[in-house]
Amino acid sequence: MQIADVAALPSLDHITRLASYAFDVPVAFVSILGDVEQRFVSRIGLPVAATCLRASICAHAITANGVFVVTDLAANPRFQDNPLVASAPHLRFYAGAPLVARNGVAIGALCIMDSMPREFLDSDREQLSSLAQLVMGQLELRNLSGRLDPVSGLPSRHQLHADFPGIVARSATGRRYAVAIDVLDIPRASQVGQVLGLQPLEALIRRAGVRLRTALGGIATVYHVGVTRFAFLVDMPTPCQVESLVMELKGRMLRPLMAAAVPMSPRFHAGVCAVEGDEGSHELLRRLLVGLHDAFDAGQTLCWYSAVRDQSVHRAYRLASDAEHGIANGEFHLAYQPRFDAATRNPVSAEALIRWTHPVLGPISPLEFIPVFEQTALMALVTDWVLDAALDQLLAWRAQGVDVPLSINLPSSYLTSTTAWEVISAKLSRRAIPFSMVEFEITEGEWLGPDSTAIAQICAMAQAGIRIAIDDFGSGYSNFSYLSDLPIRTLKLDKSLIDGIGTDPRARAKVSAIHHLAHELGYLTVAEGVEHQDQLDVLADIGLDQVQGYLLATPSPASTIAALFARVGQSLQVTWDELHHPRVTNCIAT
Repeated sequence: MQIADVAALPSLDHITRLASYAFDVPVAFVSILGDVEQRFVSRIGLPVAATCLRASICAHAITANGVFVVTDLAANPRFQDNPLVASAPHLRFYAGAPLVARNGVAIGALCIMDSMPREFLDSDREQLSSLAQLVMGQLELRNLSGRLDPVSGLPSRHQLHADFPGIVARSATGRRYAVAIDVLDIPRASQVGQVLGLQPLEALIRRAGVRLRTALGGIATVYHVGVTRFAFLVDMPTPCQVESLVMELKGRMLRPLMAAAVPMSPRFHAGVCAVEGDEGSHELLRRLLVGLHDAFDAGQTLCWYSAVRDQSVHRAYRLASDAEHGIANGEFHLAYQPRFDAATRNPVSAEALIRWTHPVLGPISPLEFIPVFEQTALMALVTDWVLDAALDQLLAWRAQGVDVPLSINLPSSYLTSTTAWEVISAKLSRRAIPFSMVEFEITEGEWLGPDSTAIAQICAMAQAGIRIAIDDFGSGYSNFSYLSDLPIRTLKLDKSLIDGIGTDPRARAKVSAIHHLAHELGYLTVAEGVEHQDQLDVLADIGLDQVQGYLLATPSPASTIAALFARVGQSLQVTWDELHHPRVTNCIAT
């Protein structure tokens, strides 16, 4: 029945309460008999959780044929010296129905006791026997329907949901806290599975569960609630004591575990929260996940549930769920930020920037909603909308007699599609827009590896006359090695490189080195995020080709951009062509 080491079964408490009520007795309990002791895994009105087997009345009940009844314990020589009879609570009456497994073995009893002698009718025996069958049904459910995890053998998440009301009802003094622990994060678990196979991985998880169960023996029941995640609830007076317990568990869990003769180092992250009286088990697990993922993101051992993070997660989910409706209802629009020649200060192009005005949340920064979209399938939908809106605007400017070379951001997820250039080419051809009027900005990263689908798409674009720019260069990955193999025309230096350039000689030296190396390779250089005059002066002195930032122009409506470029007239086209010399490059993918 997989209950040899179980100290408590709260899911049985509703049956013991029913027995207490049905027979109008102060004491009702479920006893499980072991080799040396009996444990009361569910109890009402009984002050002890276990007794030695020699003092067990239930040991007689499980050998009886049917319900075992003692009308007056104090008058019975076998039981008059029993601690529960001779001392507090001075019980006098006992009735116990044996708990018999399907193989005929009795493992314990459902018992009721009273402080005074009483008779027990045949109808009473039938009722108690029926309740005992309910208890056995609950015990069997632990082995069926996912109540025990097949890998660890521990109670599963479903069992936690079943036990939770009883756990809360029997809460002792002090506060009750819940802890979720991840012993091997999912990417790591996937890697272990690929290398060693599933059996060693399952052995690793099983041994981690054994460690937790051993460490928490007598303190809490451990539940296996996810592939590599365990949870438990514990009564403790203060949060500090909970944290101390978690840190002690970490010390035990981080010792190497053997998997396929290979010592593996487990990982340990924990989410912790206080158990609120009016919440259910599903809400509790959700709040634990918020704390657990906070610990992942922060690289910390444990994090308490944070309402602020919870609201942030909910907000991100709302943004993702509202995006498609927002596109259909015109909540998104484009603003355009010009780029300027660093020497002449003439505008040379504009960058299309997406904006969202949510009907309830108001204006939302792209810095907030773009990362949310990138984690979902929404990014392709939003990118298609941006392409259509930007190209329509480019066509409208041309109809006004104003040519504005336009830069459009393309996310990596869009470029990894094998049909990306086919879709984009069709959009341009349908509008009869010259390919040379468009520049696509891509963010560098490991997705630009050799033989990737993205590189094939980029090469096809460049061969058709589309200009390709690397956006946010220097913000993280920054690797010149792949640039010589790609048809890149422009490097846009990230704002983080520009911020200190006016006052920090090292920052200036870094930008200067990148600029001169880029020029040696034949690239145009653009400084992003220029916000102060001293930055602009230094950039001009270094010789950067173009600049972009709030100092020169903020993102503006299309009409403002049209007026700006109309004043420049025909000189714009000369500037643009002069700054973008055709360059022959080798593609590492065709």
